[in-house]
Amino acid sequence: MPRTHLRRRRQTVFFRRIIPHDLRQRFGQREILRSLGQATPGEARRMAQRLWDGTETLFTLVRFNRSLTRADIARLAEQYLESESFKHDGLIATIGHYPELEDLPPSESAASEDEIGDSSAPAKGDPKGTLNDPAQWVSLYKIRLKGLKRDRSLNNFISVRDTAKDLAASNEIDLDSYPHANALCRALLDADITITQQKLTYLRDVVLPHHPLHKATRRRSTPAPISEPKTPAPTMLRGARQLFSESWETYGRDRVASGDWKASIERQARSTARLFVEICGDKPLGEYGPADATEFKRALLALPANYDKSTEWRTIQRRSGIRGLIEHCNGKPGIDRLKPQTFNRHLAALSGIWPWAQANEVVARGLPSIFDGLHVNLRRTRGRHHQARDERPMWDHAELAAVLSAPLFTGIRSRRSWKTVGPYVPRDERYWGILIGCHSGMRRGEIFQLRVRHVVQDAETGIWHFNLREKTLELKAEGSARWVPLHQNLLRLGLIEALVQGRRDNDLLLPEGEAGVEEADDLDDGDDAAYGSAFGKWFQRFKSEYGVRKDVVFHSFRHSVTTLLCNAGVQQEFVEELIGHESQARRSEMKRYNKGQTLMMLKEVIDRLVLPIDIERMVDAARAGEPRQAFRPSRLRCRGG
Repeated sequence: MPRTHLRRRRQTVFFRRIIPHDLRQRFGQREILRSLGQATPGEARRMAQRLWDGTETLFTLVRFNRSLTRADIARLAEQYLESESFKHDGLIATIGHYPELEDLPPSESAASEDEIGDSSAPAKGDPKGTLNDPAQWVSLYKIRLKGLKRDRSLNNFISVRDTAKDLAASNEIDLDSYPHANALCRALLDADITITQQKLTYLRDVVLPHHPLHKATRRRSTPAPISEPKTPAPTMLRGARQLFSESWETYGRDRVASGDWKASIERQARSTARLFVEICGDKPLGEYGPADATEFKRALLALPANYDKSTEWRTIQRRSGIRGLIEHCNGKPGIDRLKPQTFNRHLAALSGIWPWAQANEVVARGLPSIFDGLHVNLRRTRGRHHQARDERPMWDHAELAAVLSAPLFTGIRSRRSWKTVGPYVPRDERYWGILIGCHSGMRRGEIFQLRVRHVVQDAETGIWHFNLREKTLELKAEGSARWVPLHQNLLRLGLIEALVQGRRDNDLLLPEGEAGVEEADDLDDGDDAAYGSAFGKWFQRFKSEYGVRKDVVFHSFRHSVTTLLCNAGVQQEFVEELIGHESQARRSEMKRYNKGQTLMMLKEVIDRLVLPIDIERMVDAARAGEPRQAFRPSRLRCRGG
């Protein structure tokens, strides 16, 4: 291997390999550049030899496998080179050998600035700088590790943002989406932490015992271990004796007040805190340890997937608690367990309390978070023909026809007896919730937080539409803000007359949807806080009554609307605007139009949606049916005190 593949810039050594001309277009770059850190000359040559062999194997693989994409090649190169680097570090650590002092690079040697020579013999007169002392390197790596962990706990990605952009560009990843950018930055910080910990362990366990500056001292006496900076005693912290549940209440309020959380997110996170207390106990935050957090992870991943929805599981929880439910399910086959994605969501809610607790003197500054390292890495392997849209099924024609021809829309005996044919057409949140969902593709949470003022008639065009651009609405993402014109079927069925006319602007459009769960919930799991949660529980029973598949849910209306409109020949950008999917094409296309033009185009789009519905029969039933019963406010449960 030629020596020109090694370069030194200040204290850092780099491996550089020019990509052959016939492969440059496929790699999308001219060379491979890899940092070898603060490697000594001998160590750098050994690492470079392995990287040279790795790139040779990589080039051969790419030449004879034309099915690899550029993104595949970039990922493969990164993974291969990373694994080779770790293998080398592990090999050196296993051997337990470290070069003598003369083999270490001088701290300020002009001769080694550009290139590492073949010989590891030092030049005469080279100074032996203090950084040749491994103890100094231990101190530096400790400082670096502490900074990396602090950045990771605070989600401070400044140090890796540029690297993430470069890496994303080489892997053809779109970082315009905020969550994707942060996910990549977190992964880079995790990698830096891992590598730094490995090097620190190597220096402590391998280098120091054998290094000339320290082995004589170690033979005479074993020095006391380097002590970490002393943290304040718990009694010196203002909130040290505060229970976790008390700290969480203040933490949740602070996150909402600062704008980091919406109120709906805070209510969801409250359920996470309840689970943590039930599994790990309610005690001061500083008294928890990593074992508690690990136990929380183990317990959650052992829970049934629908532990908070299934009547059977909720009954066991009321009787025996979460731990009793876990014991009940242990060893039983055929039970779907909680998904790792759901655990990661719970972990994200919990992790944020640690930096907050340090800033508010609940735990000592510098104390490592007990939640570090618990994140479940999701490596989703898809089949060759599997696509993202296959993960959430849409309604098929027969299922839609069965549900939309149910007695609910033509006449039932009573609200309780919704399965039985009768004279009563309820036109309540169940009636309108289903119709709005399947005629618009709006999310359940979007529909059930609407107020009367959000149904607007445009003064210029006269088009009635749901205004989801108002700032007070709690939407899933920035791209969810949009105008959704009312489908002609909703207008014919009298939605404006039934829900808008004669009502106050601030009234909920579907007030029954605010009532939360239909019965008193002694689990207090926060489910009653979600918009339309009672409707969601009822809808699961309703659609099952008509033979709808288990994995087809209310959210599947969005996929059905999207698919039906695309099949009708509607441009993708207009479908995305109507549904609220963010994309570059949608942003660039919709900038060309004003509000009036946009509404007219979207109205034309939504009216091209054809569903298997007998609209004439439904209109006649609405006219002939008994009047809608007035909503009784006494049914409401208080929300949030």
